[in-house]
Amino acid sequence: MQYLLRHFIRIPHYHYSQFTPSIASTLKNLSPSQLTQFNQLISNDDEKKLKLIAYLVQKLKPGLIPYKQILLQQIRNNSIESNQDLEYAIKLIQKIQNPEFYLNEYINTIQEKRIHSFIIQINQKYPGLCSNEQLIKIKEQFPECTQEMIIKLNQNKQNQSKQQIYQKIQTFTPRDIPEQHNLPEQLEKHKCITQGKIVLRFPPEPNGYLHLGHVRSIRLNFYSAEQLNGYCYLRYDDTNPANEKQIYIDEIEHNVKWFGHKPTHITYASDYFPFIFDCAIKLIKDNKAFICEQNRDEMKEYRRNKQPSPYRDRNIDESLRIFNEMQEGKHPESKYTLRLKIDYQHANPTLRDPVIYRVLYTQHPKSGDKWKVYPMYDFAHCICDSLENITHSLCTLEFEIRRELYYWILTNLNLYKPFVYEFSRLNVSNNMLSKRKIGKMIEMGIVNGWDDPRLLTLAGLRKRGYTPQAINEFIDQVSVPRGGNEQIISIKLLENCIRKELEKTVPKIMAILNPILIDVEIDKNTIKQVYVQQDDVKLVSNPDFYGLTPNKQVCLRFFGVILCEDIILEYDKVKYIKVKLISTDINERKKLQGQINWLDKNDCITGTVNEYSYLFDTENPAEIQEFWNNFNKNSLQIYDVKVPKQLEYKVGDRFQFERNGFYIVDSIKDGHIYFNKIVGLVEGEKKNLK
Repeated sequence: MQYLLRHFIRIPHYHYSQFTPSIASTLKNLSPSQLTQFNQLISNDDEKKLKLIAYLVQKLKPGLIPYKQILLQQIRNNSIESNQDLEYAIKLIQKIQNPEFYLNEYINTIQEKRIHSFIIQINQKYPGLCSNEQLIKIKEQFPECTQEMIIKLNQNKQNQSKQQIYQKIQTFTPRDIPEQHNLPEQLEKHKCITQGKIVLRFPPEPNGYLHLGHVRSIRLNFYSAEQLNGYCYLRYDDTNPANEKQIYIDEIEHNVKWFGHKPTHITYASDYFPFIFDCAIKLIKDNKAFICEQNRDEMKEYRRNKQPSPYRDRNIDESLRIFNEMQEGKHPESKYTLRLKIDYQHANPTLRDPVIYRVLYTQHPKSGDKWKVYPMYDFAHCICDSLENITHSLCTLEFEIRRELYYWILTNLNLYKPFVYEFSRLNVSNNMLSKRKIGKMIEMGIVNGWDDPRLLTLAGLRKRGYTPQAINEFIDQVSVPRGGNEQIISIKLLENCIRKELEKTVPKIMAILNPILIDVEIDKNTIKQVYVQQDDVKLVSNPDFYGLTPNKQVCLRFFGVILCEDIILEYDKVKYIKVKLISTDINERKKLQGQINWLDKNDCITGTVNEYSYLFDTENPAEIQEFWNNFNKNSLQIYDVKVPKQLEYKVGDRFQFERNGFYIVDSIKDGHIYFNKIVGLVEGEKKNLK
């Protein structure tokens, strides 16, 4: 077969099927030079591998030639088993040629681990392809890694103190773009204004409540400015009045203050609308912007196909006239847009003549109906950064592709250009960190508003009982990586941060969830009524359960040994339990494994507990298209609780309910106390009576 094939590839294509019908269609796509390479690479390979080698030859661009043999080896040892595997391998090779490539971003699936395995081999054959730190991270994930490298890595970690989040800002190194560099006179003017100090900004859009994902940016910007003796703006990105409300503006400022930060200035993108409008006029006059009449779908299609808008060469004066008429309210929404004239064939889709202005007849929460045209975020954002002399413009990785557009705009407006750096978006397991999707859940009634304690909005976390200190500790632990927006942090890490804080700061009390009243016969003339927890009672005993069951002795903590004589049911539920006091001797009490919490009926008051569990059972609900059909319907359970009445309870007070977890007083209505569960106890610490 191999002999025939080696000679066969030199004969006309219409004869292929006579010898190898299964790969004929693939070979017909090869050029003469590719056929030659194919002939050089093949050996005693089966038909599946021959197809993969033919596909490899088709994909061998100049940058991939050095990796030809290593890819071939991976095909032959079955690490690459399909065209999809090969495409993925090539994609990763192209990525690791970028000095900013972070390999640990991709360690998720078995297939990706196979690919990483051969990347290790590539690095051994071509030293310097990956940084040493990256290589060590990869080697930690695979059996190929040597124990020596792990030991060395651990030693280095022990010798290095943990870098604080504000220290990282001084070491950020973005991908270099020629347009990002300022002219000497621009830089001199900037330094004169800032006096050499760091100037940061936190720029939320007021279209919903802030969530846990925003705290990474709050911490990075405000905390860094405080620690580095710099400045930090709170700037509202209010460029889309259709979704913005004053209530969101107020809530954002409240959250920033809740974390203990005081903005140097509070500004709005709308503060700069007159200047931004003038910038658009300048670009039109410079023939770098034009009025377009394509609708959304047409524009999307043309940009995808790298085709010019039919209005791209519109007369400058006509574009100026129509743009001014748009602001005067003479044209309906969606009829016209103002687009930049950059490069409709550019490899970066954000530079294919993007829209920078559109008409919106919506009341703006700050400027009212003064403006009829509103700038797009990409246009306003960079100009605001420049006008505020921001030194470091920090945002999440989805904006990395927009960096060239950011600098193109500022360069063509001859404005100062800040340093731009992107970091990974924060994703936390079993929940949603998307204002749009949170809004959808509120709309569908899955949760009870933006401050529902099951959500990871800051309002929800505050109502749940989380503290700014615990949230900041969580952010410091996950830090500011650049490993990709797909990484998911376990929610258990967040829970551990609040648990550690509360263990040191809140009082312990004995509280009885789902209380059941029992009569303890002290003697023939004395009955003591106490409440015990429902999960401490079972009708049928088993060797692993140490609670109350008929004819079994247990201990009421700090009181005495009791014998359960009878359990009375009503509608299959425990209604009443009769027990008898056997002994109050401390030595007798210590002998028993069953130690039950209880409260005297006369010494407690009734409250209500909201017990929360994860909103979604799946780790990454964001990947589910109809996520609203997959939420945990038992994420909220409401129980009665008995708590000591001698204590004073105020809204915001936190307690540890022994054997149950940590709780906060959410509200008090007509003397009735409502508690929210903050977090449970550490696994194994809760002594369930099995």
